[in-house]
Amino acid sequence: MIDPDMTSLGLRQMHPMQVQALMDFVGMSLNLASMTDDRVIIEEAEAAADELVRLFGGNGIKLTIEVH
Repeated sequence: MIDPDMTSLGLRQMHPMQVQALMDFVGMSLNLASMTDDRVIIEEAEAAADELVRLFGGNGIKLTIEVH
């Protein structure tokens, strides 16, 4: 859980290239996790990505996997 009194650099204070790199990494991580077909790994990756984005002041993420 994130400490509400913790100070950190937020997404709004970061350079746009930093934000893009962070979001690209989150997306790539979730993409790789979804390739495992292991629900536990996918849920752990989603939780970690959500916490990371929230840590930097974002709204978090919600992963939806489409089956083709």
